[in-house]
Amino acid sequence: MIVKKYSTPSERGKLYDRLLRFMAEIYVSTAGKYPAMEWLPPWEKPDPNAPNFFEEFSRKYGSFLKWRLTQELDEVYLAFIDDELVGVVGLNYDLEGKTIPWIPEELTKRKDVGFIELFAVHPKHRGKGIRTTLFRMAIDRLKELGKKPHVVTFPDLEAVKFYEKMSGRIIMKFDKFLIYIF
Repeated sequence: MIVKKYSTPSERGKLYDRLLRFMAEIYVSTAGKYPAMEWLPPWEKPDPNAPNFFEEFSRKYGSFLKWRLTQELDEVYLAFIDDELVGVVGLNYDLEGKTIPWIPEELTKRKDVGFIELFAVHPKHRGKGIRTTLFRMAIDRLKELGKKPHVVTFPDLEAVKFYEKMSGRIIMKFDKFLIYIF
């Protein structure tokens, strides 16, 4: 496995097409749970079984992904096996001046906080240690930057069990989210 780092808005912006397709595959594999697209009512979320699924997914998730890549996230890491994208993790640690609806304002004001976001591994590559490798790498990078690693997630995602296995502990519930610290 090779992991590549993308740290400038321009570099991250160039990931858009590839990541949009990858996230659509993740959405299908999780039966529409991730990415959650929580801003949409359930009846407006893309149907993974619809013949025009990718077009609908692109229309409803694409601008959000573009915003994340070019304005919200500070670093994005992609994991590849033989040039196939198998995993992604994003870091958000320069929080000053950012308004992020799923992060409580009191945490965005702190200089010692960093978030692991946009975290996914393709289902056909699960069970190979990719998820653990990417997650530990993200934790190590945030600590290297002097940040306490945090994750924001939904309580009904499979990832909750993983975060608990990785010694995460819930520090707060915020709106419909759980916030873990590692």
